[in-house]
Amino acid sequence: MRVVIDKIVYPGRRMASHEGQVVFTDEGLPGELVEAEIVRRKKNFLEARTVAILGESGRRIKPLCAHYRTCSSYQSLRYEDQIELKRTQLGEILEGTLSSGENELEIIPSPEIWHYRNKARYSILREDGKAHLAYHRPGSRDEFVKIEDCHLVAEPINELLKTLVKVIEEEGLSSLREVEAKENRAGRKELLLNLFWTSAQDSKSLDPILARLLSRFPLAGVVSHLMQRGAEREIVEWGRPWIEERIGEARFQIGARSFFQVNVGMLGTVIEDMKRLAAFRGTERLGDFYCGLGTFGIALAREVKEVCGVESDPANIRFLKTNIALNGLSHFKIFEGPSRDWVPWLLEKKLEAAVFDPPRKGLDPEAVAALLRHPVPTIIYLSCNPTTLARDLKALLPAYRIKAVRAYDFFPHTPHIETLAILVK
Repeated sequence: MRVVIDKIVYPGRRMASHEGQVVFTDEGLPGELVEAEIVRRKKNFLEARTVAILGESGRRIKPLCAHYRTCSSYQSLRYEDQIELKRTQLGEILEGTLSSGENELEIIPSPEIWHYRNKARYSILREDGKAHLAYHRPGSRDEFVKIEDCHLVAEPINELLKTLVKVIEEEGLSSLREVEAKENRAGRKELLLNLFWTSAQDSKSLDPILARLLSRFPLAGVVSHLMQRGAEREIVEWGRPWIEERIGEARFQIGARSFFQVNVGMLGTVIEDMKRLAAFRGTERLGDFYCGLGTFGIALAREVKEVCGVESDPANIRFLKTNIALNGLSHFKIFEGPSRDWVPWLLEKKLEAAVFDPPRKGLDPEAVAALLRHPVPTIIYLSCNPTTLARDLKALLPAYRIKAVRAYDFFPHTPHIETLAILVK
């Protein structure tokens, strides 16, 4: 079918209409005529895939990545247009939640718009005797898109993984299914390489990989991962299973499988805004929920009297303890377990501030209920999903007012929006 794109809606879906039905497709700018094929028929709309752009907009630019539709579908837009699009989308999502004065949302551009990602993970695709880096095609576990060069990923990671693929091809390492590389941005630059296997490897089979990579790249470590009896086994093949990052004065060890923000330049900006907007007096007891490696609790620790960090993952807790010691903090206490279990108890103990950085699903209902029963004076809420943020803000408004909302473009050329909301009792 042929449709004209009306608008781009979060998260990056192109909206059009066809014979009275709403159509969502994956490519096209407003005003462009596109040819699309139906992928799925829903009750109230059609899901489609764009197969051709028949009439280009004057605002379209040439994407740098050949695979851009897989992971960075805004590459056909100029960066200033991406920022304006995200600002509009966020305003629509938060409409009815913010007061009129707060609707003038600000989106902070990324200091780097290319090669900003400090981590990349790919599948290994084998075709006609050749090995390729590949992403899963969106919505599929069986279809893949080859990756030749990713302009969002740090150049040292691109070079490392392209070299690795040549070794895989030459040595016939058929049981390597996925690869991941991480890079630190502060201090002595290092790379950490994760290898995901379908079967156990003899240590000698890794010799060609180590010989080729160690001579060319500043590797901190090489770590193998293998699923055995439903659990992932981690084997350090060379070096150490972590790299170190620095944000301001705070230092962090980041493990082979640890989560850390992929755009560290933006992370420093967000932390400075948290300090400024929360206006700490140095006497607060701060709860850091979903705290992971302690990114925010540790970065804010010198602004407050005490930090209570809540984390449930054992691997994260190990690095959290390391990072607390690394930063010389004696007033950071760890509470092991899910945030939904600890929020009510800690709020009853009279926290003066709480920072939340939840997963995409947003706050747990138990956490929202506890925040309404025992309102904390200040909430710092960093959201990676504006739709669940809007839901949670509406739920919290009976006990809080919104002091500030700011958005950050952590992920240029993608539909993702990171939003910071400061609420006061």
